[in-house]
Amino acid sequence: MNSRAAGLEGTWKFQRSADYFGRTPINQKPKILTIIVRADDVRLSDQCVARVNPEKYYFSDVFQPMTKQGITDKQLDRFLTKQFKFDLSNTRIVYLLSPTPANCAGPMMEFFAVDDKILVPIGVTFYLYTKAGPENASALTPAGSSDTTSVMGYKASRLPISVERYLEKCAPKILDAKGRPRTSDKCAPDFFPYVADPSSNDPIMKLVGNHDYAKGGQEYTSGFSPPFKLKVPATFLVFPSMKNVGLIRVDDLEVVRNESRDVMSGVYLSIIDGKIIDQMFGCDFGPDYVCVSEGRKVAKLTESGKFQKLY
Repeated sequence: MNSRAAGLEGTWKFQRSADYFGRTPINQKPKILTIIVRADDVRLSDQCVARVNPEKYYFSDVFQPMTKQGITDKQLDRFLTKQFKFDLSNTRIVYLLSPTPANCAGPMMEFFAVDDKILVPIGVTFYLYTKAGPENASALTPAGSSDTTSVMGYKASRLPISVERYLEKCAPKILDAKGRPRTSDKCAPDFFPYVADPSSNDPIMKLVGNHDYAKGGQEYTSGFSPPFKLKVPATFLVFPSMKNVGLIRVDDLEVVRNESRDVMSGVYLSIIDGKIIDQMFGCDFGPDYVCVSEGRKVAKLTESGKFQKLY
């Protein structure tokens, strides 16, 4: 996270609201009651995660509707101080939310943070959130995805998964000096990557390392599949199971130099009774086991272990 945003980490709970013109009742609740900030992400619900970016704050940019009505920054500061004891006069940073799938964050577009308070402006209505204590820190954590959860003998990575964040923030942390991934806890508590070991008798490692991903329909597998046969590292995440169906993700994270081989895109595998049932790629799974791509639901994991297409 940008150093200016480091203090945002944690869970924030809705406290009160007020409309500048008094057109809506005091303390009317928003649709988002809890905000969880981890690294560069803001989780607004189990299925809605947005990227947060700090930007320089300009009153006229953030509060265009108010400036058009002749309201000044000093007038707004007096209102905010009276209603929330929140002062923007010395604020230099506003946190902007990146676009989210199906605009799930809307109408929330930006917020301010001062000490233990977050202020969310939506038009001329303002929502105040305060930082929750440690007992509430897991308010939106899906059942079965806590840090200590064990699935098939492995620490479970959390759902929903943002593959972009996993590859950008976690993958570089687990590479050794030669650019090969290693099993690591450096990405906890969201990701617990493992690298399949050909000398292990563990059944999951055997499945990951001996699977022929080309037969499952994946492209660019010639230099990777099967991993144990080609002696390349296969990195995998284990997610909370859906009843008796296991869900894992396998990635080819080794740094490939001089285009010596193709790099396979990551795939999901479903597992029942120690056997791979199905394979798919190209989306982010949520805690409801529905996979989303560019805001569109593209598939769901079924109790048969099959990935059912939704388009």
